Amino acid sequence: MIDIFIPSYQRSNNIKTAKYFVEKIGYNAKNIHVVIDDEADDIEQYTEECERLGCNLHIFNMQESIKRYDYVHRVSTLRRSAGQGRNMFYDIAKQLNIDFYIVIDDDTRQYEVKPFAVYMRGAILEDFEMVFEGVKEFMQRQKIGVFGLSQTGDMFAVPDNKMFRKKVMNTTFCNIKYIYRGEKSALDSDTSLFVNVMNEGLFTGSLGTGLALNPTSSATQKGGLTPTYNENRLLSKALVIPIQFPSLCHAERQKKNGGRLHHRIKYKHLFPCIIKGKRSNIAWNTYPEDTPFTNEPKRKNNEQK
Repeated sequence: MIDIFIPSYQRSNNIKTAKYFVEKIGYNAKNIHVVIDDEADDIEQYTEECERLGCNLHIFNMQESIKRYDYVHRVSTLRRSAGQGRNMFYDIAKQLNIDFYIVIDDDTRQYEVKPFAVYMRGAILEDFEMVFEGVKEFMQRQKIGVFGLSQTGDMFAVPDNKMFRKKVMNTTFCNIKYIYRGEKSALDSDTSLFVNVMNEGLFTGSLGTGLALNPTSSATQKGGLTPTYNENRLLSKALVIPIQFPSLCHAERQKKNGGRLHHRIKYKHLFPCIIKGKRSNIAWNTYPEDTPFTNEPKRKNNEQK
């Protein structure tokens, strides 16, 4: 089974994604990796829960992770969040000789079988084995560094039968042969990742049909990013990408979310369109300078060395 990395923060009593895969789906617990930081005050509780589930617990150095992030916005007093762990997955995977893994947030409600946005049923183990292995084979054959699965709510708010979607949300497949610490910014790091991948001229996106994540709504459960969201009313999440990529993204109010401020990506300004014709950027090693892709902040000091 493909290894799954789950960033978590202050949810030791309810590691939803790990519990879902182990207890409900029957996924091999040895392939589940829960990742927390060393400044957490509930490490003992996480240890007990992971031992009960039989899954792996990894504890990363918070100060080291801070060096690898460009916060983009003012650093909050609640800076500690699940997002801090994402750039540490690469190191853990390398130590374990894992060259391909999936990142899933710790707010999974369930996965659904939804061909062409039509709900059929909740997913079972065989669905994960088929889809996960299919995406992995696709990425390895086509030499792709990042790809994903769709999710309900955001991706399927309106029924859409497209096979391919441009976003890469909360089920992210990482082929570390072509990517090195791809996340950037402690908030909205998944969007920052796929926008920057596309902005570099590399292919990425998600499977718009088939298996879709049904997550818990943002900022509604305890722990994770919820305290940070509540502190700044989601403003930093909404403004991170417009600050990073002002020419292709702006913030606007969403009617369906009660007027909540959120970003809107203008995809026609995102992709490089210098060359027309039969040229493909689907393989991430098309040009030597393309690999490995990194989103790390570039600092001209000793830390970079």
